[in-house]
Parts: sequence; structure tokens; C-alpha cells
Amino acid sequence: MERKTVSQAQIYVRDAVNRAAQQAGMKDFNSAVKTLLPVIKRNPDIPLLFEKIREYEINKLKGQSSSARTSAAITAIFTVPIIYIVAAIDPLKAMAMCENSLAICVDNPAMLNALAAASEKADAPWGVVSALKTLCNLHPGNEARMRRLADAMQQNNQALDALKIHQELLKSSANSSASLAQQAELRSAMALASIERGNFNDRRNAHANTADAEDAMIAQLLEGTIHDADQARVLINRFTAELKKNDSIDMRRKLADAYMVAEQYEEALQEYRNVADKIGVMDPVLDKHIEKAYIAQLKQNIAILKANPEAYENAEAQIADLEKECLAYRWRHTVKRAEQFSGDMQLQFDLGVLQFESNMFSEAVETFTKVSDNPQKRRASLVYLGRCAIATNEPEKAIAYLDDAIKEMFRMDIQKREALYYLGNAHEMKGNREQALECYRKISSNMSNYRDIKERIAALAGTGENN
Repeated sequence: MERKTVSQAQIYVRDAVNRAAQQAGMKDFNSAVKTLLPVIKRNPDIPLLFEKIREYEINKLKGQSSSARTSAAITAIFTVPIIYIVAAIDPLKAMAMCENSLAICVDNPAMLNALAAASEKADAPWGVVSALKTLCNLHPGNEARMRRLADAMQQNNQALDALKIHQELLKSSANSSASLAQQAELRSAMALASIERGNFNDRRNAHANTADAEDAMIAQLLEGTIHDADQARVLINRFTAELKKNDSIDMRRKLADAYMVAEQYEEALQEYRNVADKIGVMDPVLDKHIEKAYIAQLKQNIAILKANPEAYENAEAQIADLEKECLAYRWRHTVKRAEQFSGDMQLQFDLGVLQFESNMFSEAVETFTKVSDNPQKRRASLVYLGRCAIATNEPEKAIAYLDDAIKEMFRMDIQKREALYYLGNAHEMKGNREQALECYRKISSNMSNYRDIKERIAALAGTGENN
């Protein structure tokens, strides 16, 4: 099987990878797995998908009960023999069957071995590595399995990783001296690793280094981690040249993304609209990109007017008109997306945020109450419901909403800090001094410079805690 990168895949693959990363960033690993599952089943030729879904499944496993693992093991007794039969005829179908089970519970040795076997049949060494690496991490100490993983890594052009495994096996050997077979394995691994290092250095020193660097930048662009305008302009030149040879939706989408990083918002907007015209149907993700580009262009013009108002006629009036258009455009498109995709809770949540920001608190409460029934958006919706109650001077309601949200937050991350901050605000409004202090101190122990908690703690407890 010929491997592909995310940049070579269709648009929906990239969107799914980005969406799953966002869900994982909010510690919603169950949703991240669900987002990637249908994508990896349709695109088993993209190694990155295997890496990401295993990562999210392992994080999801941390919150699973032992009964879930037992249930997965019992189910595997009946399904794994069928998978091996299917793998002999259609290994890709067998891989998909394995992914369905692993998405439920990844700690399933029989299923991971079946995935490795099916991936070998499909000539997808990255699938073998993904399965065996997960198995070795969850159930360490099996030398035969580690050697099999090292072999798969060598086939997957991971000779350096394979060498580390052979060195580890040698260190853990019960004998004081390595066997001839172990010595041979180690020499072979060292030779392959040396070749891999040499090839890597050759690529770095050769003319092909430019293409490698651009590929790395494309990967960063797709992941949303490239913020350098000069790098973006390199990509703009590459994408523009490629479009002359082969006009494609995906290439125009990447070009638009690069224009956004380079802050060439007018060009980005035009390319996003070109993509929308070619698709021909309403795509809510693309529409959000169009909105972002249009708003960024308006804000760029506002900044120019504010920086040098004397150079423009009626600068203040122009600024006011542009600011009104920003809000009006957001309303038009947020409402349109929410109406056309009423079952998409993210789009309904976006509507609620806009209603909140526009001080339409009763409407926001109605929206967030509906969205809070969705497990993926429940915690964030409860926080906004608490903020709505604070804004309408209903601290008791706010405390109830925020308490419910925090009960479902197990790590002190950005979401929990925000929820604790507003819970502290609500307790202050209610006159619950000690409860407010407790909230702020929890935040302070994790991030001492968060918002204005130093001042709030000082006001509530005295200046001694402000130092």
C-alpha cells in the first residue's frame, strides 16, 4: 500500500484531524476518537491517522473502568477469528473491523494483534507499528513482541526506533553476554540506522532539502501551528505554481490557509469563496473560514484607520460602519449555519456565544440549555449558563450551573480555570467570601497570574496573599 500524508488527502480528512485535535485539547478524547474513526477506516493509507487515534484511545482508556476492558476481551473471543478469516480475503476490511473495536477500548491485546496481522497483509507497516507499539506500551515485557515491533519499524523506515528496541532488549537480557542471534540483530539494526541517518543528512544537504522544508511547513499549516508570515509566503508561491499545473479544491483551500497566516485576508477570502463555488453546497466549516477571513479583513482596515485617522476622510464614521458590518456579518452567517444545520451542536453553541456577547442573555440561556444535553458541549454550555446568570444578577443559579460543570472537570486546564473563576465571581455576588477565596486560591496554585485573581484574593483576604 502506498502511504499518503494528510496534505495529499481530501479536505474532509484535514478537517477531521483538526477537529479531533481541538476535542483532545479539551480532554474530550471520546469525541476525538469518534471523529477519526470513520476517517481512518476510509483512509488506511495515511499513517498520521493511526498515530493520532491510538494517542486519543490511550488517553480515553485512562477514564475507562476495568469492566470495559473485560467486556472488550470477551467480545474479541468471538470477533477476532472472523477478522483473521476476512484479512485473508480483504485485509483493509479487516483493519476497519479492528478499528471499530479498538475505538471502544484500546486495551484489547487480541484485537491489537489482529490489527497488526491485517496490516501486514495490506502491506501497511505503519498499521503494524501502531498496533504493536500500543500493545508493548500497555503490556510491556514481551521480548518476542518487541522484536516483531522492531522488524515492523524497520519496514516502516523507522530504523533508529528499531535500534533503540534492540539495545533495550540487549540490556534486559538475562544472560551476561548477548547471544549470537542478538548480536546479529543489533548489528543489522545499527547498519539500517546508519543508512537512515545518512539518507537524512543527504536530504538535508541536497537540493531536495527545500522540498522537505516546504513539506514540513505544509504539515504545520494543516495542524494550525505555523504562524510565520515568511514561511506562509513560501507556501503561497508553491501552491500558486501547483495550481497552474492542476487546479484542485484542496490546493485552493491550502492556499487560502496560507494567505490567512500571511495576513493577506482579501486573497484568502477570494480563495475560500472559489472553493465554496466549486463545492456548490453549503459547507459549515468552510463558511466559518470565509467569515473569519472577511472579519479579519474588516478589522485590518479598522486598524489602519485608527493608526492614522488624519489621512482619511471621516475616519471615525468609517470605523463605526466597519465595526457594525463585523457584527452584522457574524450574525448573518452564524444564524444561517445554525438554521441550516440544526442538529450540529457546535454551530448551535456558536450561536449561543454570539447571543451572549450581544447581551441577549435570555436567548443565550435557551440556546445553551438545549446544547447542554449534548455530552461534547455540556461543560462549556454550563459555564456559559453560569455566566448568563451572573450577568442577570442571579448568583444562586450561576453557582448551581458552575458547580455542575466543575464536577465533570477532572484536570486543572483552561476550561476548569475559567469555570472556577466565574464560580468565584458568583460567590462574591452572593457574599460567600470563603467560597470565593477557595475558588481563586485553587486557580492561583495552578496559575498565579490568571486574570485579576491576585487583586481579588487581596481584596477578600488582605494584601498578604498578593505577594
